[in-house]
Formats: sequence, structure tokens, C-alpha cells
Amino acid sequence: MNHLSHGSQRQVCAFTLGEHLFGIDVQYIQEVFRFQECTPVPLTPPLVTGLLNLRGQIVLAIDLRQRLGLAERTGDKSPTSIVVRIDDGLLSFLVDELFDIMSLDNAQFEIIPETLTETEKQFVTGCVKLNNRLLIMLDANQVADISTTLRSSLDETRNKRKNRSPVFEFE
Repeated sequence: MNHLSHGSQRQVCAFTLGEHLFGIDVQYIQEVFRFQECTPVPLTPPLVTGLLNLRGQIVLAIDLRQRLGLAERTGDKSPTSIVVRIDDGLLSFLVDELFDIMSLDNAQFEIIPETLTETEKQFVTGCVKLNNRLLIMLDANQVADISTTLRSSLDETRNKRKNRSPVFEFE
């Protein structure tokens, strides 16, 4: 799988999650805006924040902190919503803050560090050393694919329902 864009430059949307700096290729980005309230979706895992109404289009909002296994957001600052287009659908990735839209030379990208866990490696395509920070590039398709997590959550809910005792017992 080739994650590099044509030519020697790559356009990246960089954002923060806590102290970490992440990036996604801008080819996936539709728009960025301040967070708006979501409608919760019952029986979904914590990474699904809810549904957004984006000018009449319903968009699933995914908390990237939850998705990547990072600590929960602290403080009362609202997240930023990065709307991405994956295939023919839209998703909203909730991040702490937009850092920058930048052009980087393909030569700056390094391979995935061996220190990452296998779970982390499925989301990461490479990294770039910037002045005093490390930019970790994410695979937008892998981050957006929450089907396994949703299936696990639904299976867990089904199992809980099977194992609970009835509220009323009739004789």
C-alpha cells in the first residue's frame, strides 16, 4: 500500500491529542470546525460520541482519543471536528485541536517505529521529525474502520441480555 502522494510533497492536516501530534493526508479532509453537540447512539462503544447534523447530512462522530487508546480529554475545552471522506461516506474525527495544514517533503517521512505495539501499528503509516516534535501519520481508512469494535460492543450487549434474570417471574 503506497501512502505517499504523487510528487515530492505531501499535504498533511496535523492535530493534537494531548501532548501527541498526529497527521492525516489532506486528501481525506472535507472540513474542520469547532465541535457541535452530538446525538448519542445507544449500544455503541465509548469511541462513538454520537451523530452530527452537517447541513442536513448525518455524520458519525468518533473520539480519536478513545479510538487510539489515549487518556480521556480533561478540562472544559470542546474538541475540534475533522470531517473526513472515506470512500463515499463522511465521518467526524474528534481531536483536541487543529495544529496546522502543512506541506512536507516525502523524504522527511520515516518508517513506523518498532516501539509501537501491534495495535498502534495498524493505525500508523509513518512519522516525521519536526523541530521539537514527532508527527505521527495515521492511516485514515484504518482509523475509520470501527466495524470490529462495533461488533464486539453489540456482542457484549447481547451476552449481558442473555445472562440477566427476568424482572418479573410468572407462575
